[in-house]
Amino acid sequence: MTGWGNTAVRVSDAVAWTSGESRVVAMDMTTPGAAPLILEASAAVIWEEIAAAGPIPTDELLDRLAALFDVAEDDIRGDVEKLIADLVARNLLAA
Repeated sequence: MTGWGNTAVRVSDAVAWTSGESRVVAMDMTTPGAAPLILEASAAVIWEEIAAAGPIPTDELLDRLAALFDVAEDDIRGDVEKLIADLVARNLLAA
């Protein structure tokens, strides 16, 4: 991934999360008043891949996702990078 190099990402230690039916609900337990974040569809799949394999190098994650969704890596790179950046900023993922 261009913006992340080969940084490994994983679910942060202080995150509570659950999943089911193409949906993940995650919450940073260290931030008072934090609201749960709901990830659906492809975002939920990306979370599940990170949770199952984490820490996972972002290049490997992108390879897996491209194969899983049957798309070119370049077609999803920007969206995946944006999602990872958002989840890191919310303290849900650690890089």
